[in-house]
Amino acid sequence: MTANPSETSRWPARARHALRLLAALASAVALAWYSMDTSISIDVTRAQTHTLSTASLSVLETLPAPIAFTAYLAPNHALRKQAEHLIDRYRRHRGDISFDYVDPASEPQRVRAEGIRGGEMVIESAGRSEQTTVYSEQAITEALARLARASDRWIAFVTGHGERSPRRGANHDISAWATVLEKRGFKVQEINLAEYRGVPDNTAVLVIASPQLDFQPAEVGAITDYLETGGNLLWFTEPDAPPGLEGLAHAVGFEHIPGTVVDPVTVAHGVDNPAFLLLSRYARHPATADFNYTTVLFYAAAIHDRAPSGWAATRLIYSGESAWSETEAIEGNVEYNDGTDRMGPLVLALALSRALGEDEQRVIVVGDGDFLANAYLQNSGNQDLGVRFIEWLARDDLMITVPSRAAEDNALRLKDWHKAVIGFTFLFGLPGAFAVNGLFIWWRRRRA
Repeated sequence: MTANPSETSRWPARARHALRLLAALASAVALAWYSMDTSISIDVTRAQTHTLSTASLSVLETLPAPIAFTAYLAPNHALRKQAEHLIDRYRRHRGDISFDYVDPASEPQRVRAEGIRGGEMVIESAGRSEQTTVYSEQAITEALARLARASDRWIAFVTGHGERSPRRGANHDISAWATVLEKRGFKVQEINLAEYRGVPDNTAVLVIASPQLDFQPAEVGAITDYLETGGNLLWFTEPDAPPGLEGLAHAVGFEHIPGTVVDPVTVAHGVDNPAFLLLSRYARHPATADFNYTTVLFYAAAIHDRAPSGWAATRLIYSGESAWSETEAIEGNVEYNDGTDRMGPLVLALALSRALGEDEQRVIVVGDGDFLANAYLQNSGNQDLGVRFIEWLARDDLMITVPSRAAEDNALRLKDWHKAVIGFTFLFGLPGAFAVNGLFIWWRRRRA
């Protein structure tokens, strides 16, 4: 009896199918074993909702010690899953992050002793701690940024001469910027030098924000003493700065160029006012390292650097070649007048520094305060640049390149009826549609 030739010819095909099945099973087993020790995640959302922002990653790099998160939430609290998902995003980038829950009802003494409120998260690192009740990446990153400060940093704003206020909310004030600084761990206060008779010793940076009136001799003396003892200064000046401050400006290391800077390139971009400056030229300097945003200045003054002996000066921001300092009123079509106006490029921000023992004393002068005003803070890179200036002046160099804006969580919040529609569609709607389509195809084939 001889074997059926057709049956014999099927054995190689069956063997190939068996080998393919074994290979598929071996691959599945290998992948399962590999997945037990390896975690790979890819964020395919358009807004990168499940990926840490650049700001968050930068803050993590500035914290050398392990980080411990503790959420004070009841076992059935709705925020538990959200908290775990959120902290996992930080854990993917650092292996020394721990996360734990504490039930406030089961440990009331601990909650009272630590002054914890219900639903609060405590973040600890290197013996310091911060709290937040907002479970979002932005809130946690801001808390981590505060932990990154080795000690308190006080920013003192001079007041009493019509300066832009870090507390008031008018368009020309700078309260929104001050709030950003506080979220990053700085302490903000206003000081009236006529009352204090001196700058407090714990001041990390003194800010003179566009004064409208002259200082009294005693106030000038207080600022001069502060600088002579190594204090760091940020000065926003304006085209109409009080003439009585020229002596103090000379002591700091700069002087005004008369007029208001205008740029015809701005008009070419569709902006009606030539005093509205769009700037993107920055010096190679730690305060502007890797900064590639456009800065918007409004009615700015150009400045000369006149660094005192022992100081080094860097021209941080400067205009284009077509800009000039207009000495006449900016009305209608402005034109450059040779002899009275100064042609660009013009210096709009200046950094001064000198070695003082083991430290470096630092000063920044900007020919405009509007760029950090409440009305203009959110324009392009204005906020980030203002924060960078403070970080450099406070000598927190590791924090300079940390962006001041963390990505906000964009979680999709569905109502119950939304969930019901989606569930019904996937459980019944789609299978029913496939079944109807199959019956229709079967019926057409039967008729063909």
